[in-house]
Order: sequence, then C-alpha cells, then structure tokens
Amino acid sequence: MLEIKNRLVAILILSISVVSCLQSPKQKSSSALAKEQDTSIANSSLQEKKQKKGTPDLGPNFNPVVSKIAYYSYVDPKRSAAKIFVSNLDGSDAYEVSTQDSIGFHTEPKWSPNGKKIAYTNFLEEGARMMAVNIDGNGLTELATVTEDGFHMFSSWDLAGKGYYFFHWPKEGFTPDAYHAIDEKVERLTNNGRTNRPQMTKGGKLYVNRIDDLENYVATKQLFDPETKSTRSIPNLEGEFITGEHTIKAIENDSTTTFILEDLQGNDLRELGSIPYKGTMFTSIDLNLEYVVYNTSFDDGAEIHLLEVATGKIKKITKN
Repeated sequence: MLEIKNRLVAILILSISVVSCLQSPKQKSSSALAKEQDTSIANSSLQEKKQKKGTPDLGPNFNPVVSKIAYYSYVDPKRSAAKIFVSNLDGSDAYEVSTQDSIGFHTEPKWSPNGKKIAYTNFLEEGARMMAVNIDGNGLTELATVTEDGFHMFSSWDLAGKGYYFFHWPKEGFTPDAYHAIDEKVERLTNNGRTNRPQMTKGGKLYVNRIDDLENYVATKQLFDPETKSTRSIPNLEGEFITGEHTIKAIENDSTTTFILEDLQGNDLRELGSIPYKGTMFTSIDLNLEYVVYNTSFDDGAEIHLLEVATGKIKKITKN
C-alpha cells in the first residue's frame, strides 16, 4: 500500500513540476473574541510548524481577494504526512487550516473565488478524497465522490464558487477523467482515461490536460467545449497553472530559470524575471500580475519563494 501511495505522490509531483503533494473578567465583543481566537490559532500552528522546520513546502496558491497564500507542508521528517498552511505574502502569520482533518496527506490547496474557502486533496492509505475548509480552519467538508475507493483530486472552483472541477481515477491504475460537481450532482466531462487538471478561466472557459505520455509526463493543454463534450488542442500553451486569463512558462538556462507570461493561446506576452534556481514547481501568478510564486526543487530545499515582478526581488515565504 505504501508503494502505491508513493507512486501516486510521484505522479502528483510530476504533473505539477517542470512537466514532470481560540475571557477575561470584562466581557469582549464577538468580533474581538473572533480576532483573538484567530490570533491564537495562528500563533500555536506557527509554533508547531517552527518546531518541525526543515520539511518541504509545496503548492503555493494566491488568495484572489486578500494578500495571503496557501500551501502544503510536510510535517514530519519521513514525509509521510502533509498539512495545509496559510500565511501572508512575506511568510508571516503562518497557521495550519487543516487541523480538523487529522488523517492523510493534504496537498494542493485552491482558494474559492471569494477567498473564504480552501479546497485540497487528501491522499489516504487507499484512495484520495477532496476536502474544503474555511480560511479560519473551521467548516471542514468532504466534497464529491465518484467511487469510494478511487482517487479524487481537486483542480478548480467554478466561477460562482458553488461547484468545482476535479479529476478522478480508479484504484486499479492512473486512468484519469475530468468531472464537475455542484450540490450533489456529479457530471463526468471526459471518458478517455487520460484527462486531468481541469481549470476554469476568468472568462468562463474550461481547459484540461490531455496526457500524451504518462511515464515522462507529457501533456497537451486542451480547450473543452461543455456543450459538445469535445476538445481543441492548444499545443503552444506550456504553463501548467491558469490564473485569470494567463499562465506562466518557465525557461531553464544554465543555472537560472526565466519566467514568461503567456496568454491562453500559448502566445508569449513578456518576460517577468529570472531566478537563480532550476527545477521549480507550482509556478503561478496573482490576478494583478504583480507576483510570481513558485517552490524550489527538493534539491534546493523545496522552499516557497515570491518574485516581485516590478523590482525582480525574491522573498522567501518559507525557508528550509
């Protein structure tokens, strides 16, 4: 079972890398109590994280409304468990939001359009489920299920933030297809056993990955037509994660990586800056196109960094 889990995590890393886981004697107001509780949660979780320093941090995702970021972090030296954390863009006030979910390996947090919820994938000993939690760590909810023992992986909220796109594959093998769920209705979008990571654009278009070569993880972006259930390949689109109407392409040089802003037809728009690392993962940009976030490779500590586009300055959100 551990071998299967490790293989799935390896597939996960490949698919997102370089295309490659709360009273005092005087009564206080409810808002003051809520603020005090949030501060208490943040401080205790941050202290816990500091005590476990040195474990990889991955999967950064920008909050679309406020200046915060979510990511997942391994919480033991054996890398057998990971939890979801939230922090400011400079790494301060970090706290864990998945405390109510005590089991599994939590990966790839995704903010809802209103910035109030975080969805993520929880890999278990058998299967994987999609979960959602409020920004304060409350309101843990299990999302849609296709099969009880299969693997579900969250990809993208829909525009209204009431439904979500994800991909699922059976336990027998990695043959994924894309789905959409809203309320209790689950709709299967593809049926070819090689489609993953459906993502909704700001303009309401749906893109998916068609896996051409699983062993080396070669995938082509496709535009999905919900009316006909057909797809159109966008072979020049190289970036992995879509934000609004853009994505980021990473070009590796001898000892650096240059980030290029792409539109969703695969046209290069402009160079955003270079960093002194190779093998970066989870590269994406915020809605205002001001910051590029990424995590370094495991060889470079799997730290989460923020590149300020206007100045070229790099801020370390996490340090390992």
